[in-house]
Amino acid sequence: MPPSIARTERPSLPSLPADLTRTEHLEPLTAKPSGELVTIDRAVLGEMAARFLEAIGAVERSNRRAVAVSQERECQRAILSTGSAPKGC
Repeated sequence: MPPSIARTERPSLPSLPADLTRTEHLEPLTAKPSGELVTIDRAVLGEMAARFLEAIGAVERSNRRAVAVSQERECQRAILSTGSAPKGC
């Protein structure tokens, strides 16, 4: 009888690059009022505030993607090692 060719080991996934799982953060604003007032156009101030909000949103989306990639990878790893999807995947 020829030896069995049944696969006994489970495939494994390669490690993810750190860029896909690293979360980002923005440093908190720490400037203290200096007492020196400046004049800025309302439109310029509005655009700066809008860009700041866009940056915050981009960081939040990036963090969600990093978490989702990590969770997906863990689910894939569990499926490959056990043959079935764990609860929550």
